[in-house]
Amino acid sequence: MFIGRVAGVGAVLGAGAVLGVGAFIGPAVASADAPTTGSSAAASDTASAVTRSRKPAPRISPRSQRHPASAVRTPAVRAAARVSVKAQSVSQPAGAARAASTLSVDPHLGWTAGLLRGTVGATSSKDLVFTLISAPSLGGKLGSDTNTNKVLFGPQGEFSYLPYATTLTAATLTEDFSIMVAENTRFDQLLASIPIIGLLIPQALLVLHRTPILSDLLAPIIGASQIVTFNVDPNTEAAGRPVAFTYRMPSFDGTPISINYYPATNVANGEVASAPTVVNGPGLPGPGNTDPDNPLGQQLSATTQFGSLTPGLPVLRNDAWTSPDGGPSYNGGGGYNVISFDPRGEYASGGVLQLDSPFYEGRDISSIITWATGSTNPARSQVQTDVSGDPLIGMVGGSYGGAIQLTAASIDPRIDAIVPELAWNSLNSSLYPNNNQFKTGMGSGLLVALAITGATINKQIYAGVVTGLTLGWLSPTSRALLSDSGPTSLLTRLQAPTLFFQGMEDVLFTLQESLTNAAAILANPYGTPVKMVWFCGGHGSCLNPLNPNQDDLGLIDNLKWLDQYVAADPDNPADTIPTFQWYDQNGDYHASALLPFQDGFTIPAPYTTTDSGGLLGIVPALGGSGPDPISGLPFSIGNGGKAWNAVNVTVTPPVGSQIVGAPGIAFSYTGLGTSRTVYAQLVDNTTGRVLGNIVTPVPVTLDGRRHTVTIPMENIAYTVGAGDSLTLQITSSASGFENFTSFGAIVISDIRLDLPIHATP
Repeated sequence: MFIGRVAGVGAVLGAGAVLGVGAFIGPAVASADAPTTGSSAAASDTASAVTRSRKPAPRISPRSQRHPASAVRTPAVRAAARVSVKAQSVSQPAGAARAASTLSVDPHLGWTAGLLRGTVGATSSKDLVFTLISAPSLGGKLGSDTNTNKVLFGPQGEFSYLPYATTLTAATLTEDFSIMVAENTRFDQLLASIPIIGLLIPQALLVLHRTPILSDLLAPIIGASQIVTFNVDPNTEAAGRPVAFTYRMPSFDGTPISINYYPATNVANGEVASAPTVVNGPGLPGPGNTDPDNPLGQQLSATTQFGSLTPGLPVLRNDAWTSPDGGPSYNGGGGYNVISFDPRGEYASGGVLQLDSPFYEGRDISSIITWATGSTNPARSQVQTDVSGDPLIGMVGGSYGGAIQLTAASIDPRIDAIVPELAWNSLNSSLYPNNNQFKTGMGSGLLVALAITGATINKQIYAGVVTGLTLGWLSPTSRALLSDSGPTSLLTRLQAPTLFFQGMEDVLFTLQESLTNAAAILANPYGTPVKMVWFCGGHGSCLNPLNPNQDDLGLIDNLKWLDQYVAADPDNPADTIPTFQWYDQNGDYHASALLPFQDGFTIPAPYTTTDSGGLLGIVPALGGSGPDPISGLPFSIGNGGKAWNAVNVTVTPPVGSQIVGAPGIAFSYTGLGTSRTVYAQLVDNTTGRVLGNIVTPVPVTLDGRRHTVTIPMENIAYTVGAGDSLTLQITSSASGFENFTSFGAIVISDIRLDLPIHATP
């Protein structure tokens, strides 16, 4: 269980699959079946541009007049990059192995709809593997996966390229980078399939392919390879047209923050001169988004969704979403420039990570906004402003990139609207609920994630995680540090319209975090618009049936919110978004004009169940809750699962009831031992699964005296069907909170469970 806990990095604070092989073996490697980012995607972008050119003229924002298309430079014919090809990067005689190879390359690079796209143009009778041998020499980047930072290559080595900003304005600067293409033989695949040893094979093959003479001799076995070196003049390639680029921007304290700028598609194609801008924040161990083709900004898989409703670059740049399955679609008729970034202390950014502190990361966002209209931004004329020069700015992003929106918008009124997903209100309530038991599963993942990505972080964070893992306890110093990280009391100042997305299976930032944030904003004096979506996903595992329209509706709501409150669309599309939307355990969609904590959302009297209780022995791990499913490790390490060592109470609410919100639990107890916590959960007797995979830690004092505890459980959404019933379990341990110092025995009595029932119309 401890090994699984340490491996549970992928679901923490926005982590993607950073424990993948590529995270350990060094160079970024992509196989030929990776998502295409080259010629075919470019053709799709071109087709999209043609379609958009037939739309009505772009709307005029009430806050500033958009430039007419006639005043914009017409895109020129793209120029060809200078590309040199080197076989193994050294001069070698053509041997029999090389002559027998079917590997060939045809590299090129050019401008397409605001992006510099290239391809190795590799073909072979065998599968191909592409490796970035040398990164762009002047600070540029190649488009990478939003979770792992591995460079994305298409089947023939297609890729996207972000030049460094200064190369766009200096015609004499050229940037070099090299890509190796290698055949992936059956022998290679066999070696890679060997447990444990297979993890080292890609690195070993890379060394062999780069060794002169030996690579030729082994080519019939390990496959042939070639290195293609690109020598690019970004100024010539852009030819004065809008183009995506990267830049290390000095923040308020001089710390360099790596940002990536992407022009809106309508700006890139010359339809308008400027567009509103969206700042996109990544998850904690992930880099800034540089994948120009993925419509989802952050995602793990269909069953382990992290931030899957964050719109990706093509959705934002086109201000449009077309469902691939014939579901709901939307076209806002505009487009957004996008600025993504590596957070302070991570990847290409400098400084020390402080967990979304308003004093550091919050001010970094303010510096990005200031840079956007400043003289050091070569694309500043593309950033739309109002008559006072204030840029039109929105924000999107999940987890770490969700909480930073609340923090930044609370201190910077230039942010016009935000869409935080999987965000927290307080890291104390998230990681140390009820100031009683540390989330050891997610806390260990946090520690490992930051270590693997090479992040530079505040050392007090490490100290807090260590005591949390070993003792399940956080010191006052650690709790104070967590209190300073995130929005908390700053929300009394927030004026940016806010659309929350929170995962119903999120075992790190539970649904209550969104409710606490929403209530704080609505209580401030500014009348800030607030709406909310609870979706199947989060930091954990979506095990329920997935509503086929969930992603469609989520991405559309993102765009509608930005269109109304950032681009000032006079049609007010965000008004059509219900105040509260959620999906139940069957994947069925529901909506309400009220939020769960508002008067009238639930009926006055909850459904109540009582029970006499029983004896519970407490030992670590044995018979407690989770992880479930075991096959989902490491991502399921925080999930609750049906416990066999538990006090059980049968719960039979009326058929047709919609249980939405936080159940209340109360009981009396006496006990002896070292444990400070027992755990409460609701099990669906139809599926055998814990509702939302969520476990509630309940503080107890085992001193031999009689005590009473009353506490809200974690929020759930459950619709009672014919034959459905639930079981309340009070159990001894939970994998997401495992504390190996917890022992004892407790007698529980006078149990009462109150279920909030939605007042359906």
